[in-house]
Amino acid sequence: MIKLYSDNKNLIIDDEPIKDKLLTIPLNQKRLYKISHGSFKTKANESIRDVFKENQWIVIHENTGKGQAEAFKNDLTEGDYVYITIGGNELFTIAKVKAGSWGYVPEDITDENGWIYREVEYIKSATNPDPSPLKSFKEFIYPSGNSTFTEITIDKIEEANTNIFEPHFGVEFISEGATKIKVQGELQKHPNNIILFGPPGTGKTYNSIDKAVEIVTGIKSNHEDSKVIFDKLKKEGQIEFVTFHQNYSYEDFMVGIRPDIEFEHLRFKPYRGIFYEIAKKARENYFASKEQTALAKSFDQVFSEIIKPIEEKNESIEITMVSGLKYKITDVSDTTIHFTKPSGGTQHTLSIQTLQDVVEGIKEVTSGLSVYYNPLAKLIREKRKPVGNGQTEKLKNFVLIIDEINRANISKVFGELITLLEEDKRIDAKNELRLTLPNGDKEFGVPPNLYLVGTMNTADKSIALIDIALRRRFEFIGYFPDYSKLEESDGVFLKHINKEIYSRKKSADYLIGHAYFMTGLDTFKIIKNKIIPLLMEYFSGKTEVVEEIFKNSSWSIKYDIEKYDWIIQPIS
Repeated sequence: MIKLYSDNKNLIIDDEPIKDKLLTIPLNQKRLYKISHGSFKTKANESIRDVFKENQWIVIHENTGKGQAEAFKNDLTEGDYVYITIGGNELFTIAKVKAGSWGYVPEDITDENGWIYREVEYIKSATNPDPSPLKSFKEFIYPSGNSTFTEITIDKIEEANTNIFEPHFGVEFISEGATKIKVQGELQKHPNNIILFGPPGTGKTYNSIDKAVEIVTGIKSNHEDSKVIFDKLKKEGQIEFVTFHQNYSYEDFMVGIRPDIEFEHLRFKPYRGIFYEIAKKARENYFASKEQTALAKSFDQVFSEIIKPIEEKNESIEITMVSGLKYKITDVSDTTIHFTKPSGGTQHTLSIQTLQDVVEGIKEVTSGLSVYYNPLAKLIREKRKPVGNGQTEKLKNFVLIIDEINRANISKVFGELITLLEEDKRIDAKNELRLTLPNGDKEFGVPPNLYLVGTMNTADKSIALIDIALRRRFEFIGYFPDYSKLEESDGVFLKHINKEIYSRKKSADYLIGHAYFMTGLDTFKIIKNKIIPLLMEYFSGKTEVVEEIFKNSSWSIKYDIEKYDWIIQPIS
């Protein structure tokens, strides 16, 4: 042994972990989860944990709520990955799920029935098992998160890599088909305003989903994964989607007024449009991350907390006025606060929207109702402040997708935003501009972390296309037919049609996209129900022109002037 060590001295000395080298694990369509054995984290349960380690089990109790036990049983499949944590005490290992179903842990091991297990293969132990640096993170994917079993979805993988896997395991996970596009730790810079343009059926709306997810997460992925992330981010308000139409207006998009249908007599209430709301969220995130503070609670969140006794117990809420007297909030509708004055009067109400404007400094109430608005607004402001050592807000990107952006009168819809959208006019940019809005917001600006992704069908000439003022503020990305996505016969057929269309229209705006042949319908139905009606529209109903387009193709298509119908037959 002495000779062995002597002969290999240099090899032994040099044999130490390379801290900067990461083990990259591609998920290859598999999923990644956190599993916590926190129920067995005490010293007294160490022998139970040893049995789990010896058998390479992950365990959960079958009564674990919120669908976690069912997901453990039914969603975990062979090849999925889990990282095992002993509650918030210790990071243990990364493991891979083995083939086979779940089973019950023998009762004599846990002294309790109902525990179920899955077999795994340990693949990478924690190099730094101490999770104390992660104590402030309370999301479910972290050791201290209040969950036993949770999936780390693709939009969270980069965050988990940075905070958990790289520093504690020396590992990074990469989703199949996902390409990291971060530069020096920052999200790659995208143009703030993008329009995906092209003829119908080329995947503009389809790709707008992928583009939005790429901007928000910094990851390019396959469409299936992107759609899952898109739905999640949309639910959380980080991505919004709207379709323009001819009646869409500035009041729908930014701010305006709408009839208040809760009252018999005609009256109006303020309305905040989809752009105003997402710009507000992006702006709050931008300033909180810039100032390295926790994000304040939202108005809606705090207001819901205050009125909870009314909704859950039908109890009134007392609000102390400046005079020391108290009034009682007795009922709350979607838009209105009903209250009883100290004198017992109930003839007046408060507007929730006006209250929010007072809280956010947009409006001051000068009428006699100010004595009721102001103390409630003060209470909400105090409750909105981050409590204690809140987690510092990280900069996020927000995306608004505008489908069919050219179908509205966009100069009317955007109004003063035409100027504010420019990158050098955004908040903290070289030529920053802020404007006063019709609702009284005197300092409205567009933050740099808000992105617009529009889609535009170039074949739609029924309405005006984007005017020059807005066009120069967007970058245009073209989408055109991709024949490689189709079966060879359909690709050749579509290429022939597009060649004939281009020869007549002298423009690529009227081509037909590959998506028409990716609907799952057979080619006959696609031609009859999709292609021919579109060509008839393109060529003003001239059947002879449409017939000529199909000439010398793989289909014989003629118009029967006796039956007034199309005869469609494949040419063998």
